[in-house]
Amino acid sequence: MFKSGKALWVGLIIWGVVGLMVFNAILVITDQSNDPFYLVFTALITALLLWVWFSTYYVIEGKLLKYRSGPINGIIDINSIHKITVGKTSFVGLKPSLDSHGCVLAYNKYDEIYLSPKDQGLFVQELVKLNPAIEVVDY
Repeated sequence: MFKSGKALWVGLIIWGVVGLMVFNAILVITDQSNDPFYLVFTALITALLLWVWFSTYYVIEGKLLKYRSGPINGIIDINSIHKITVGKTSFVGLKPSLDSHGCVLAYNKYDEIYLSPKDQGLFVQELVKLNPAIEVVDY
């Protein structure tokens, strides 16, 4: 399993929002207004952010690359990967990632995904070992 790298600014945003949500929930509860909609909304947002923070990872099983980031998950056939651009930051597309320095995997004919394993070198090495036809490009 390859855990996602975690950028400091992403951590500050996630934990800042979680802290703000918890603080606001405490204020609502102590104010005795106990707005159930607000409390449920706060709990859902907090749970989603923590789910993404603690469950963003990538797994290579056989000839499959599995990724998960909270509710976002999927499977890519490693034989369909034809190019990996290492060190590139992607601003569009699917990004099950918590870091701004990762790699873009091009697979199938037009599909791309941005991943940010903590150990990019080993991650790319494992993929190339399973599919030597992958072109690796350093950005």
